[in-house]
Amino acid sequence: MQTDSFGAVTLAHLTDPHLFSAPDATLLGINTYNNLRGVVQHIQQQARTADLLLATGDLSQDGSPEAYRHFLELVEPLQLPVHVLPGNHDVRESFHAVMQRRAAPVIELEHWRIVLLDSTIPNDSAGRLDNNQLAILDEVLQTDDPRHLLIAMHHSPLSMQTAWLDTMVIENADALLERVKRHPNVKALLWGHVHQAYDAELPRDSGEHAPALRLMATPATCFQFLPGSRDFSVEAIAPGYRWITLMANGSIHTEVVRVPGLQEVPDTNSEGY
Repeated sequence: MQTDSFGAVTLAHLTDPHLFSAPDATLLGINTYNNLRGVVQHIQQQARTADLLLATGDLSQDGSPEAYRHFLELVEPLQLPVHVLPGNHDVRESFHAVMQRRAAPVIELEHWRIVLLDSTIPNDSAGRLDNNQLAILDEVLQTDDPRHLLIAMHHSPLSMQTAWLDTMVIENADALLERVKRHPNVKALLWGHVHQAYDAELPRDSGEHAPALRLMATPATCFQFLPGSRDFSVEAIAPGYRWITLMANGSIHTEVVRVPGLQEVPDTNSEGY
């Protein structure tokens, strides 16, 4: 893993490509294959460089092995280590068969550890962290390790103030938040699923002097959801991705980038996807 002289590591964060086995397939009128390709090309054209690529679920819409292979082919030009976790549209068997070691639950870096949690429930759109996932988190939290922690998942652990989408938050999010708020080395939570940008802070428990916990979500590489809507709604706004730089001192520098020139006008009459 290449880092700069100060030990910082930069992630390119992608989420929710919703690819199909057929590259010409569309979802709400959006060619998801072409959009992901355009996002990858945009990352390539930037002056800054990433040290790794992190993708937080819904890599596929149809759960096919071909869709996962398309994902790897599309991001290969970045020539980065690829790390992934599944979303509710992914099929665990084919996801893990293709992704293999790329879906390992912990990324070990010099000054950071990144924990990838599977928040999916088979055959359900909602999120939950089962006992196995909480055990992975507990093992990391209980380790006598001074490194900072970034925890990534697919589903949101809190309300997005969007009624229909809030039916799919992590059902036992309290079990997650109670754990991480007690550990000041947990610096941030990161997720996908919501197809919109989000950046906020969550105060620590009373009496804790550590900085607030950073909360981040990233736009999808396909279509975007309309924030604050009661019923399923999408909006014509450019797809995007997020740069995240993890500093050696535990601070985080981040920026959401929208990619112009890609297909961004979905079928606004759709009642779901």
